[in-house]
This record gives sequence, C-alpha cells and structure tokens, in this order.
Amino acid sequence: MKRIFLFVLSVAMMLSAVSFGEENIFDTLSGLEWSFSSGAGGWSTDMQIRADGSFTGQYHDSEMGECADEYPDGTVYFCAFSGRMSIAGRVDDNTWKVRVEKLEKEQGTESIDDGIRFVPADVYGISEGDEMLLYRPGTPVDILSEEMQFWAHVIDQETPPTELEDWFLSSEKNDSGFVGFAAVSMANPWEDMTAEQLRAASGLSFGVPEGAEQVIFRYLRSEGLAEMQFSWSGDEYCARIQPAVPAGNELCDISGMYYEWSHEEPVIIGYCAGRLSQARDGETWVERCLWYDAAAGLAYSLSVTAEEIDGLDLTVLAEQVYDRP
Repeated sequence: MKRIFLFVLSVAMMLSAVSFGEENIFDTLSGLEWSFSSGAGGWSTDMQIRADGSFTGQYHDSEMGECADEYPDGTVYFCAFSGRMSIAGRVDDNTWKVRVEKLEKEQGTESIDDGIRFVPADVYGISEGDEMLLYRPGTPVDILSEEMQFWAHVIDQETPPTELEDWFLSSEKNDSGFVGFAAVSMANPWEDMTAEQLRAASGLSFGVPEGAEQVIFRYLRSEGLAEMQFSWSGDEYCARIQPAVPAGNELCDISGMYYEWSHEEPVIIGYCAGRLSQARDGETWVERCLWYDAAAGLAYSLSVTAEEIDGLDLTVLAEQVYDRP
C-alpha cells in the first residue's frame, strides 16, 4: 500500500512540475515578438505568444513585380491566424518540445487599395499538430542543423556566435524557424534610402539595370551592408554590396541565400573574379552570382528566385549592377 501511495505521489509531483514548467516558460515567451524570415526579400511570418500559450500572427509576402494597370505597385499576399500551444515535454536544460494544439486562419478577401493588390494566402511556417523545438538563449549553435542555423540568422553574421543570442522556435516539418526578440528591440535595422542617401551614408552605389522596376535601396548600418531590390521581366532580384576581406581564395557570400548548389561555374564580372551558382527550391529555381572587387575591397552579390531560368544570363545583369568604384 505504501508503494502504491508513493507511486501516485511521484506521478502527481511530475504532472505538477510539467504544468509549472509550462506556465513559467510561456510567461517568459509572452514578452517576445517572433519572426520567421530569410532576411532577404519582402516576406515574413510574425507571431506573438501569450502567457497562456495562445498566439496570434500574420504572414505577408510582397511581390512588387506582380502588377497590372489596376494595381501598378505590385501584389501583397497575406493572412492572419491564431491558435494555442502547449509544452509537450522538456528535452534538456536548453530545449522544450512545443505542440501546436490549434491553428485557425482568418478568412480574407482579395482587394486593391492604393495601387496594391492584396491576396489572401495560407499560413506559412507553422501548422496544427506540429511538434516544434524551443531553444533558450545560450544554447550551443552547433546542435542546430545548417538549415536551422540559417533561420536563426547566425551563419549570415560576419562573426557567427557559438551560442544562440535569442529564443528560437524551430519546425523540421515546415522547414521553418522563428526567432524571439524582445519587443523593444524589434525596430527594423534596415533603413530605406534613395540611391543618393545610400551613397552619402555608405560610399556604396549600384548600377540600376535597364528595364528594372520597383527599385528599392536599403542599408544595414550595423553591418555596412547595402542592398538594392528590383523586379525585372517579372522576377524579383536582390543585389548587395559590403566591404569585406575574403578568407584565402574564397568569395565572400553576402547574398543571404543558403542552398545546396547543384551547378557552379566561374565567371568574370567587369575585371573581377566571381562564381555563378544554381539550386532548386521546390518548384522554383534560385540563381546567385558572387564577385569580389579586390582593388576596392568590396564583395558583391546578385540573386534571383524564378520559376524558369532557361535563357536567363545573370551575369549580364550583374555587369549592369556593378557600378565600378
């Protein structure tokens, strides 16, 4: 009888501990803003988690090249969603299993407003029934796969940290990762600028390819990274420049595009050695061109995601983007 009593007592204590741990962890997460994005391009899934495990979020993807006479400023795909999470267990001192118990998408309607078409879309990056992994700050980065390190935005830093600096919620099922930032630090580090303002702030400049549309210039001041986004022949492009010193003969990859490249070949852009790479991403192709101006000490990249790349010569556009210092 005593053994039965002790067993029941121990089970009760375990259940109490799980509940206590769940309550504490969600209470900690409730002050954070969660974002799943590549850091390049105009899409993200953003989420807020409350102390009771409920959450709300929004997804948006801006496609400025998808335009018509009725919506000359492009298309935005969007959705709003809500749901509830629970703690499924603790893996170790740094990691918890989080189950998405419920997920509901709000119904939206297609509309055109101020020259932009808004189109309802599906939730991206999170799904009902998924069991995600939650990592606390201080978790060793090397326990994450290279894909998850990309979503955690650690391998695209000039000096990658050895430990996570923020909370990180990952999903192998959805190939996604949400970084949890303190709400007070959520100000966008990218500054939108004109070409002239960018040149004055950084000394960096891009050539704008002939026929380019929806051209946007941005500057990440903390990294000295300049970016130009534009659409050309219906596809979205991203060009970048950053002062850099390559390691040996390796080109600096500042593109923010991390794939298993299926085809690579050396190229020359202007008088600079470079490399052209291609990869398959589901139903689309990704093409990237890297080059380095050794005289100026500047790394360059130009990338595009397109459904079809036959007939595309990225080096032609790279030549136009390369505004020789």
